[in-house]
Amino acid sequence: MTVEDTDTEQPQADRAQRDDADHPADGESEILGGDSDTDPSAKEGGRAAAEDGAARFARETRSVFLRDASTYVGGTINSVNFRFGETTRAALLAGPLPEDELQRLRRRFIPPPDYDDLKRQLRDDRLLVLCGQPGSGRMYTALSLLDDLGRGNVSRLDPGSDLSGPASGDEDNHIARGHGYALEPAGGRLPAELHLDRFRGLLADREAYAVLLSVPEPGDRGAGRARYERRHRSAAEDAVLDGHLAAELDGGPTGAREAARRLAREARVRDALGLDGLLPAEAARLAALVARRVTGGLTEEELLSECRGFAAEQVRVWFAGGAAETPSALRDAAFRIALAVFGGSSVNVAAEAAELLAWELAVTADPEQVPGRPLLSDALEARLTSARATTETRSLPVVAGADIPVRTVRMLGTALPPAVLAHLWEHHHNMRGPVLRWLDSLCQDRRPDVWTRAAVAAGELCRLDCAHTLGELLLPMAEADHARRGLFVATALQGVLEDAAVGEALRTLVKTWSDRDHANLRWTAAAVLSRGTATRTVDEALSALGRIGTWKDGRLRVVAAESVAHLAGFTTDREPLARMRTWLNDGRRHHQNLGLTSTLLLAELVVDDVWNPAEELGGRERWPLALAICATRPHLAAEVAGLLWTALNTSRSYRWALAILADWLRTCRGKPWETAVLRFLPLLVLTEDDRQRTLSLIEELTKDPDVPLEPEHARQLERAAREGGTR
Repeated sequence: MTVEDTDTEQPQADRAQRDDADHPADGESEILGGDSDTDPSAKEGGRAAAEDGAARFARETRSVFLRDASTYVGGTINSVNFRFGETTRAALLAGPLPEDELQRLRRRFIPPPDYDDLKRQLRDDRLLVLCGQPGSGRMYTALSLLDDLGRGNVSRLDPGSDLSGPASGDEDNHIARGHGYALEPAGGRLPAELHLDRFRGLLADREAYAVLLSVPEPGDRGAGRARYERRHRSAAEDAVLDGHLAAELDGGPTGAREAARRLAREARVRDALGLDGLLPAEAARLAALVARRVTGGLTEEELLSECRGFAAEQVRVWFAGGAAETPSALRDAAFRIALAVFGGSSVNVAAEAAELLAWELAVTADPEQVPGRPLLSDALEARLTSARATTETRSLPVVAGADIPVRTVRMLGTALPPAVLAHLWEHHHNMRGPVLRWLDSLCQDRRPDVWTRAAVAAGELCRLDCAHTLGELLLPMAEADHARRGLFVATALQGVLEDAAVGEALRTLVKTWSDRDHANLRWTAAAVLSRGTATRTVDEALSALGRIGTWKDGRLRVVAAESVAHLAGFTTDREPLARMRTWLNDGRRHHQNLGLTSTLLLAELVVDDVWNPAEELGGRERWPLALAICATRPHLAAEVAGLLWTALNTSRSYRWALAILADWLRTCRGKPWETAVLRFLPLLVLTEDDRQRTLSLIEELTKDPDVPLEPEHARQLERAAREGGTR
């Protein structure tokens, strides 16, 4: 089982060095070691190892974009639209609320928690500024308050009405005695308190009432209207939903209302919605759809299709055209896009990424301006509310691979992130440039939490428009000199390679890269092949990696070997192990080196760092991959041990293999995989020399002056080593 070995010198402790373009050190070296002094960002021959947590971050982010929204056929919220479009500033123009809308309001309105307090304030002050997010029921609350106090005399003011001008003597102010008026100003801008005071005086003279609607802005404390402003709190979702169902099915079939209530809360409906909670307007829309379903007006698939459109409608409202592209509006857009990409990451990461994107958007919108950042006028909570997001504490591997508590942020619904990216790519062409430049810049960030999530988002954009995203972002990265750019491409393409529409073309592209006489493209191809989705079979991937790993005297051996190790964790079959053995038994030196390096990286890799691990490895994330394979596939344990035995008995890989084994013995104590090590050790002992080597290693570790093995642990390891057979 020993590889043919012509080494005569004592093995050294250096890992195969990175090959420069003109001097392929990997090909000339006869030593396989465990350390590298090369630049970790150098692509040619560099490691493709996942940095601490990178693979986990990529898997977590990719899961967000796995929703199937392909059957969504459109639709808008079926609620009363109280906006007539922006007009120029005009005198107060009012239109009475139609009687049928007033009756609908009275039948369906569910009061918010502080409704009585709002009514009391409006009765006393005549003027109320109700501050809340669109869709939160602000307008229904305003109209109900005015209906109560105006005794049915309710009108809406034109959005372009000028509140800074009217006075009690104006003849065209259209304020009728005893009436109630609702206004959502165009652009959401309200006048200063001085003008509100004048308007209040006019209302008092006419014994009238008015409710103005506004949207909270980050850092906005209601300055200039504090006397009149109140934050709007939405009514409970269940109450709104049940109230609308009762109205929709009033006089309907027996049992229809209860059936609709159950259907509206079923898992398949909630999964299709993809939202963690519904705004009142959305609850009203869902009630109408469910009522149509239980009365036979919709099929189940039509209902679910409409539900999948809720998130898309929310995103459409967020990025509606015609809004002024002010710095504040651009920062809001950037924050929502950043949350779509960095959901689940730390608040700081998402906020900083949002600021970088806001800069890109600002210089695109106005190249002559030098954009800055607000320092004291920005409030996170307001931005979170406007983006339907929340914070929570999770454990993430952000310090030396160890999990620590981190305050993270995410959107309130799995359907929102993919809907944001899809909407941008389909409806806002001019956003593509700054977003792709932003993702490119994030690739330069060394933190795995940053570049991996950006890469997954790039993959989703590639799925939406493959040719554009490839040409503008991924192809230049594939040819670049830095390893992280190659890993970015591999991470982006992993899921897209399985897409029915473009997967076959991308697989052909990766094969072309693997055969090109271009080191960077071959390196990128090896990284893509490590995910297991770039070929129809694992055997095809291994053949391609064999060509890459032995190309030009093995200058790309390390990246190819590590990809082989990743494939061993991807598949449940033995092909990667069998291919390693084939290379080890090959008479050609570079094939032997590829087999040895693959074996050593298989033993060194941790399951959590496998790019696309098999499901059966779940629960063993911190195990060494080789031991996890032995535990989940016992019939392969002897084969894995045989590979490592060969590395231990080959001089040019001996030191590296022994260092890995020593690390296992030193760190397994008290770990879930301690038993796996005790079972594996006897498989490494085929001869008396093997036994003595293992016992000597245990003795050396026991006498370590800094971190010696515990005596009981050492005795257990010695017993395991003595159990191995001899030949």
